Amino acid sequence: MRKQLNPTVRLTGTGACLPDRVVDNATLGELVTGYDESISGPFPDWVDQVTHIHERRFAEPDVRTSDLALVAARQALAAAGIEASDVGMVVYASFTLSQILPGDHCRLTELLGVPTVPTFQLMAACAGSIYGLGVAYSMVAAGLYDHVLVIGTETIAHTLNFADPLTSIIFGDGAGAAVVSRHGGSNGDGKGMLAPTLASEFSPRAIHLGNSNVPIDTPVFPDRALRPGVPLVAQALIEMEAGPSVLRRAIVHMAGLTARCLGYAPKDLKRGDDGLRESLDRAWIVPHQANGRITDGLVDRLEIEPERAIRTIYRYGNISAASNLIALDHGIRYGNTRRVLDDDGHVTAIETQPEHKIRDGDLVLMPSIGGGYLMGCIGFVL
Repeated sequence: MRKQLNPTVRLTGTGACLPDRVVDNATLGELVTGYDESISGPFPDWVDQVTHIHERRFAEPDVRTSDLALVAARQALAAAGIEASDVGMVVYASFTLSQILPGDHCRLTELLGVPTVPTFQLMAACAGSIYGLGVAYSMVAAGLYDHVLVIGTETIAHTLNFADPLTSIIFGDGAGAAVVSRHGGSNGDGKGMLAPTLASEFSPRAIHLGNSNVPIDTPVFPDRALRPGVPLVAQALIEMEAGPSVLRRAIVHMAGLTARCLGYAPKDLKRGDDGLRESLDRAWIVPHQANGRITDGLVDRLEIEPERAIRTIYRYGNISAASNLIALDHGIRYGNTRRVLDDDGHVTAIETQPEHKIRDGDLVLMPSIGGGYLMGCIGFVL
């Protein structure tokens, strides 16, 4: 690594929460309209082919985004060995808030029992938890707080347009959490965090919420014109322009961000720089779980062993801001996952690989890219 680890800033605990409802591709096919099986073949096989997603989790309609966040937060605090009262700040990343003002982040701190802790909602789409970890790093490195809790949480099922097969097959619900802490003891153990790498490249159409002025529940308002000519919006639906350009851009940017996080330039990947190669060969890559084909492409571009890239996409789909943190927690607690295919290339099982766990002292790199495009990479030695 050309960058130096900051030994005073550590990632000390992770947690995750996945709703109980499992929606496999066959079940999802019963909800989706507009799919032509005569053209693309059986729906479950098509979904697996284009995304590698086998199933995802959907929250029930009465579940709030902050309900999932609370479970993940408590797990992360327990893993870090601290109480909620030890947390100095909460960063809450989501684009599917159940409530805008006062926001879900305020409700979360109240449920945690720390309603006076500073908190704010961060909206950076799929890169939300990476931006959140970047903020946490800065706050802890500056000495402002000893512990910052970062949440990535989404209930995207509530925003899916099931008449749009290309988008509705991708997303799921869930929450991930991590604690970033200040370390004041001996710094000779080789642990710490790298300074965050954050970036953007504006593209207004690639990933966005249609009708995304604030959704309003119209029945709660009296029968009067609030703003003549400006209709209230009953529901905001996620839209995403698919295609090879989005896939290629995600792969190229996440690979470049991974190199930059280590202190190298993207061109050093092409040159095969020895120092970059050494770091990548021993690192765990925990990418945003956007699409299984994107992760495959990232593995190829970084020229790493496939099992060194943590994948939860097969079981959980794309959970936007929660994606990186859920994958990190899964990699630490359970290991990696892989698809088992038959001779015809059909999925017969999704297996957990406990032999491929992230362990104490490992180098971890977490690249992400999402709507905007907003993107970044966080690196640390656990």
